[in-house]
Amino acid sequence: MHFLLVHGTTQSSEGWRLLIDELSALGHSAATTDLVSFGEVTTATDYGQAVAAELSGARIDVVVAHSGSGLLLPAIAAATHATMQVYLAAFVPNGSESLMDEINDGATTVFNADWIGVDPTRSEADARRFLFHDCNPDIADWAVTTLRLFMPAAVYSERVQQSPMVPAMAIVPEGDRTLRPRWMIAAARERLGVEATIVPGGHCPHVSRPKDIARKLGTVHAG
Repeated sequence: MHFLLVHGTTQSSEGWRLLIDELSALGHSAATTDLVSFGEVTTATDYGQAVAAELSGARIDVVVAHSGSGLLLPAIAAATHATMQVYLAAFVPNGSESLMDEINDGATTVFNADWIGVDPTRSEADARRFLFHDCNPDIADWAVTTLRLFMPAAVYSERVQQSPMVPAMAIVPEGDRTLRPRWMIAAARERLGVEATIVPGGHCPHVSRPKDIARKLGTVHAG
């Protein structure tokens, strides 16, 4: 299969390197995109179109989005004509409320209380505590070099619609210290109509357990 890996809001596309290696070992290929490079893009649809243009018609079977980029996943999957979308420790939009609406309704329903207000790109200690706590020391040392802030601020106030034409999968790490695992599991069921795949580890399982995540992705039935 051909994967597109979409980085989250605190890590650059370099953070996918370990997972790309494991996918390749299983016979798959993977591309990445740098969302920061699109500059003043505003809506989720705009991001989807920008990514599709960057790929120039390359075949994409499965789009995987991490963390906050779950807000962009439906649009990117639709624009690239993917046949499956995967939320990896990611926010799942519901179409009727924006992320800011959900935060205003009760931020700690979605996010772990200790995570609220933290910017791990400004604090290596916070990055290790919230993102890479389940990594071995050498991997954690590398992982902190991949940190970078990405804030699609306008999309936070957008009511992002799901694409009914693209089936979805949700992978939820049970030790996530940012998004609440219980919330992600419920969102997968209520907003995607699927049961989440629960995996060990923290918010970045593609870093701490890339082999396991590659195997999970390899079970996706695309097309």
